[in-house]
Amino acid sequence: MHTIVKYAVTLFLAGLFAGCGKDFLELKPPQSTPTEDAIKDLPGLRSAINGVYSLLQNENYYGRTMPLLPDLRADNEFISVINSNRYRNHDQYIVTANDAYTTDSWNLMYSVVANANMIIRKGGSIAILPAKEDSIEATKIVAEAHALRALVFFDLCRMFAQPYNYTADAHHMGIPIVTVTNVDSVQAPSRSSVKESYDQVIKDLNSAIRLFETSGSQAFTSGRFNIYSAKALLARVLLYKEDWQGARALAEQVISSNKYSLLTNEKLLSDFKQTGNGETVFEVINTGVDNRNTDGLSYMFSQEGYGDVLATNDVYNIYAGSDVRIGFLRKGKRAGNGGEDPANIITKYSNVTTFTDCIKVIRLSEVYLIHAEAAYHLGLEDMAREDLNIVMKRADKSALPETATGSRLLDRILLERRKELAFEGHRLFDLVRNKRSFTKYLASNKTISVVWPSLKVIQPIPQRELDANPNIRNQQNEGYN
Repeated sequence: MHTIVKYAVTLFLAGLFAGCGKDFLELKPPQSTPTEDAIKDLPGLRSAINGVYSLLQNENYYGRTMPLLPDLRADNEFISVINSNRYRNHDQYIVTANDAYTTDSWNLMYSVVANANMIIRKGGSIAILPAKEDSIEATKIVAEAHALRALVFFDLCRMFAQPYNYTADAHHMGIPIVTVTNVDSVQAPSRSSVKESYDQVIKDLNSAIRLFETSGSQAFTSGRFNIYSAKALLARVLLYKEDWQGARALAEQVISSNKYSLLTNEKLLSDFKQTGNGETVFEVINTGVDNRNTDGLSYMFSQEGYGDVLATNDVYNIYAGSDVRIGFLRKGKRAGNGGEDPANIITKYSNVTTFTDCIKVIRLSEVYLIHAEAAYHLGLEDMAREDLNIVMKRADKSALPETATGSRLLDRILLERRKELAFEGHRLFDLVRNKRSFTKYLASNKTISVVWPSLKVIQPIPQRELDANPNIRNQQNEGYN
């Protein structure tokens, strides 16, 4: 991680968010000067945005926890009877406010926010550089920072707040929204409502899209945000908000851009693992140099690693034998004496040699399914079936065309989302935003019935944050007091 980013994380997280007492109140102006002055030219701006992207690789965010927990805490995964003691509290729904994974994710995600804030604050003056190519690049970097901040705020809201439709006007508690870099002005941010939280996410993504348009940048790489990945993320956000018209329109723009194409049936298994495979709209790229090694997601799945996380029989059985996606699972034996046999071993992320599996955040297949779900809710069932068939037939050439109508069609769309996006960090969020009860499967054939509405489908606000911030001390999520 770059020095500039290290300093910003230390300043903003250890002081403001990590709950390290009130030491940050005693920071003197000279100590904050390096952070304010660190980004003063284009090379500094480049260094800063690279540092923000590197934070996404951390095991407390997209390196492991973010794609893992939504499937583990739903009906797709469980912790093996033989395990390394990682994420067991989450698997068993006994998480407390002192949980290390919850605390570390909160801190890491707000460190991304702190650094994105710094880029947005300082990048505007750099974006007016006289050299056109420099101005374009600087404007694009600021756009990326807005998109990254939106991604984090949205993920925080999904993890730590009930879904948008939990109350009629989304007035229930969301997350602390911090969009400035001046420590003195944000010593103790309170929680915004979920509506206010979503409003900020949408505002950031619209700002990103506008700045991408202003820059005119034609750079499209899967590991960096661009105008279409920002639109794809906004389509997802609007779907969660139940803005069906907005979600459909944004998804349609991404699909019709022709910047991305679905992998073929024959290439889906092999090319899924490739960086920038043409279907990937945005991903977190890991190389042999900067990977998370044994802390990475693949180590939790591979039987050559920890191998703790197995797929449930319930998810294994939703795939037809002719569905190529069943190749992301294999029947085998859990490594170690006394382990599950047979076990459903997850192979979607499995590289424990070079640790270069790139974590898919948004894929074109999801955009099609966003379009399908939004079209269904708008009464455009023919359009919804057409989108559904595209994704379904790509994966299973022998699948019959979908003919379902009404609520059964929605069930089919959600089932296809489960098939297509399994083990990518979507399942719990899809269940709760659709107000679905479900069975949480555990090792040794044990189960937990999770009945909607459930207080435990979201994470507790970390105790260290409550202790350090008097303005949210009485704002713990219900059920964790």
